[in-house]
Amino acid sequence: MTRVIIYSGKGGTGKTTLSAATAAVLAQSGRRTLVVSSDPAHSLADVLGMDISRDRPIALSPGLYGLEIDTIYEWRRNLGGFQQFIASTYSNRGIERSTAAELANQPGLDEILALQRVMTEAQSGRWEAIVLDTAPTGNTLRLLAYPEMIIGGNAGKKFFRVYRGLTNMARPFRRDLPDDSFFSEVGTLLDRMEQLAGFLLSQQVSIRLVLNPEKLPLLETRRAYTFLNLYGLLLDAVMINKILPHRADLGPYFDYWVNLQQGYIDEIEASFAPTPLFKTVLQNGEPIGVERLCAVAQATFGDCDPGALLYDERPIWLEQWNDDNEPGLYELCLRLPFVESDIVELERDGADLTVTIGRLQRCISLPRILYDCTLGNHRYDDGVLRLEFREGEVSYIEDTPDEVQVEAA
Repeated sequence: MTRVIIYSGKGGTGKTTLSAATAAVLAQSGRRTLVVSSDPAHSLADVLGMDISRDRPIALSPGLYGLEIDTIYEWRRNLGGFQQFIASTYSNRGIERSTAAELANQPGLDEILALQRVMTEAQSGRWEAIVLDTAPTGNTLRLLAYPEMIIGGNAGKKFFRVYRGLTNMARPFRRDLPDDSFFSEVGTLLDRMEQLAGFLLSQQVSIRLVLNPEKLPLLETRRAYTFLNLYGLLLDAVMINKILPHRADLGPYFDYWVNLQQGYIDEIEASFAPTPLFKTVLQNGEPIGVERLCAVAQATFGDCDPGALLYDERPIWLEQWNDDNEPGLYELCLRLPFVESDIVELERDGADLTVTIGRLQRCISLPRILYDCTLGNHRYDDGVLRLEFREGEVSYIEDTPDEVQVEAA
């Protein structure tokens, strides 16, 4: 089966470089590898130092191929009839044709079409490994987690079939109704979305989050980390990129930034354990071209195989317990093996929760469903810390610096 590795993270953290480096070293090891970019602001060709096609994989070096997905091209190839109907609908309402064409590109479908292309390549049997460089985190992660939500699940499919039947009956009386090509394309999209949901949750696909040792990337990566784990996607590594080297000849200015980064690195290690962490130190020159990218990958992964599934357990998950006519009850479960203390300290700051057990401390971002829940009891059971949350507004009692108390308002 084709191994698929998806790199994601905040913009500017170096996802493209690490994606290309991983693909280059996989090809160097003898695996037929495709590196794909789904970011509209493509820079994959720039990192590799050669042109890449938008519609078919191009050979870049022995065993390495590249593809920069053009979502406009994918739109026309897969949903041309759908796009034409939407554009004509806007145009008939007085919107200029150029503006109508832009509005016809429905939000979210760009990423879905890109992921579908990756799934098609993975199912083709042509590749041993595919490495995907995604757009910055945000909506992309939500689409990764539950693409079936866009179509409304089974209810959405049933509504679509009813709407198609009614449209066929009414078409002789109205001209502004979608034609058969529209329904054929949308029907195919619904089927592919269902396949895509299963594909992304399969054991052959994993995600790696890229961040720099800075405050904003750390906060965003925490949110992404919680989100991906809660929705069952395999997160097998966290990549710390653009680390300044420790050198005595750089002077006090760089010493300040090196020390600041080290503080964030310590916080990153505490936040994402036990997920494997890999560190990439800034190189002496720009890593452009296959040879230099391979050197980056070798320095980052060392003796570890970058194509392997590096971690296959969910460190965070949510369990829900609902009784009839009772408020929602949830358990946020954290896998914390090898804990040596039974004293658990919890400190909640809005959407963030800091957990301290002995010398172990982790800060996680709570999922949205728990924002308005009251933090209740907790227990440590067989390497898993279980935190109880109940639905209801939360009020915070200040003047408790060591342990924040919460109570239902």
